[in-house]
Amino acid sequence: MRLLISYSLALLLLCTGSVVGANTLIVGNKYEGTVSFIDLENGEEIKRQETGGSPHELILSPDKSKVVVVSYLEDGYVGEELNVFDVQTGKRTKVIDISPHMGPHGIMWLGDSENLIVTTEETHDVIKVNVVSGKVLSSVSTDQIGSHLLALSPDNKTAYVTSRGSDTFSVIDTENMKLKSTLPAGDGPEAVWVSPDGKELWIGNNRSKNIFIYDTDTMKKIDTIDVGYLPIRIQFHPNGEQVAVADLQGNRVVIYDAATRKELKSIDLQAAAAREPASLLFSPDGKFLFVGSQRDGKVVEIDTGEWSIKRIFRAGQGSDGLGWSPVKVQP
Repeated sequence: MRLLISYSLALLLLCTGSVVGANTLIVGNKYEGTVSFIDLENGEEIKRQETGGSPHELILSPDKSKVVVVSYLEDGYVGEELNVFDVQTGKRTKVIDISPHMGPHGIMWLGDSENLIVTTEETHDVIKVNVVSGKVLSSVSTDQIGSHLLALSPDNKTAYVTSRGSDTFSVIDTENMKLKSTLPAGDGPEAVWVSPDGKELWIGNNRSKNIFIYDTDTMKKIDTIDVGYLPIRIQFHPNGEQVAVADLQGNRVVIYDAATRKELKSIDLQAAAAREPASLLFSPDGKFLFVGSQRDGKVVEIDTGEWSIKRIFRAGQGSDGLGWSPVKVQP
């Protein structure tokens, strides 16, 4: 009976699914070392290319024509490279050697520059990389264990880095690559995001199962949301009014009112056979939220007008890091 219901739901989603347009969704498949390029007009995976090992996170260039994918770490493997792909062709165009820095994970593009900022977890530091030259420009040590994810202030001048093993987060000056401060978070901080107005920093704590909210001017904690689940990822809606949180073990996405901190909606992903959501991405116009299902190799498209599931895309094993581009991938 469960299989019949799932099959019927899949047919319904395919028949009533939304059309985003001739855009491309890029997905890092961390369990198989590949990257998927999905045409959002028809929902089909057009290409799946090999990349470096354990591609957990990725980021698009300012013009959205290139995607840079990390090679993180897994049993028997520690990555020391970034892989650059052309979105239109889906081809890998460059491999950037970042050694002696190891275990790149969190990655963000620094505004309209040619530079990236990347956490390198295994060596406890954060690096700045020029994508054009393929060179590591500078680095700064966090001196913390498990420096995993990062978020940027709207002006790109400050990075906030969560360290899961030290229960802290680091504040870094990205222009000079200097450590400004290291502050306590909850137990097992990982998810991190900055509000679009730059005034609030939200950090999800995996073990204490809560979200800490900080004032970015004073870096004082101003609020706590006791969610009672593992909040693996956090992302603000582009309008700044809602916040999406991925409940990894509960197989759902929870939407909060950013101002009141109250829960607005719980979206059950297991009903669509999409378990262990480990990544979130809003479309630039805010009309859709994409959620990576690492357990089932899928990406779920959610209509943010109704906060309801519209389509399900097939990707590779361990679907995790997500990116969106207006550039259409070619067959």
